[in-house]
Amino acid sequence: MKAAYGALAATLLLAGCQTGGPQEYSLGAGEKGVFSSRNAGTPIPADRIKGLDEPQLVALFGAPQFDRKDGTARVLRYHSDACTLFVSMYQRNGQPFKVEFADAYDTHLRPLPPDQCAGSIAAQKKRVA
Repeated sequence: MKAAYGALAATLLLAGCQTGGPQEYSLGAGEKGVFSSRNAGTPIPADRIKGLDEPQLVALFGAPQFDRKDGTARVLRYHSDACTLFVSMYQRNGQPFKVEFADAYDTHLRPLPPDQCAGSIAAQKKRVA
């Protein structure tokens, strides 16, 4: 009887390991992102974004969908139909927050070049009310 329970337990454990379909998201698996947008706009180089303050970002990308502040660090999140752009800003020496870098990901969380993503966000920007 013990052997039957052992076999049943092993079968259930192995059955739980099956995924049943293709992987939906990739977090750090080394895959390159796929950029596909209905309105890609013109790529915006990262060096054009670096150094911008909040009013300049709003003029370029519109209102962010998410804004997180932690002391002198801040992260803004923007979306287009093809990607998500995370803009990291820092406040140095009492000056206003300024962009220091940006990261972009496709809809399956695979890394993309930020310039493509920034261009599509600017082309599809949400107006500030």
